[in-house]
Amino acid sequence: MASGAISRRRAAATLWRNMEPIEESPPFSVPQPPYLAAAYAVPAGVADDDVVDAAFDAAFDAEVGQLTAGWTTVFWIGWVLIAASFAAIWVSSRQVGLSTWWLGPATDPQLILITLLPFTVPLALAAAGYTAQRWLPWWGIGGAAFVAVIGAFDVVRVPGYAAIEFSLAIAGLFISIACFAGLFRRAH
Repeated sequence: MASGAISRRRAAATLWRNMEPIEESPPFSVPQPPYLAAAYAVPAGVADDDVVDAAFDAAFDAEVGQLTAGWTTVFWIGWVLIAASFAAIWVSSRQVGLSTWWLGPATDPQLILITLLPFTVPLALAAAGYTAQRWLPWWGIGGAAFVAVIGAFDVVRVPGYAAIEFSLAIAGLFISIACFAGLFRRAH
């Protein structure tokens, strides 16, 4: 067994040493789809270094202030999870019997518009992120402040739920600050 493993390693090392780079790229057997050929066509007079930028700009109309595709996904999924966390607080509050200010006691619940208030900004931010709106990190910081205000009203009434709501505000703040990394900026 051991000698078989050693001989396989020697064979692999020999193959690796004998490999040489290909001078020409192999022919492409399947033609590119027409929408890709148009999206990745390099305009005349563009340097080779700008090929990736030209292809990206042709495929996506990115504006200053928008997030890249990956950071947009992080943003909207993060805010959907914050809204889902408020739903978990709602269910937990009803099961435990401790009522947040926006729910009210089970025997005398708040008006449905007040009950849905904590969901409005997180879901609006998630929708804005899904549609790739501009300046999302700044809107997210405002949304985190909104969630913190929701939690501030519960500090005296139910401090445990207030701590959870403050942690959601901090999570929204961190998501929004992190998304500044994927913000399109003006070219130099």
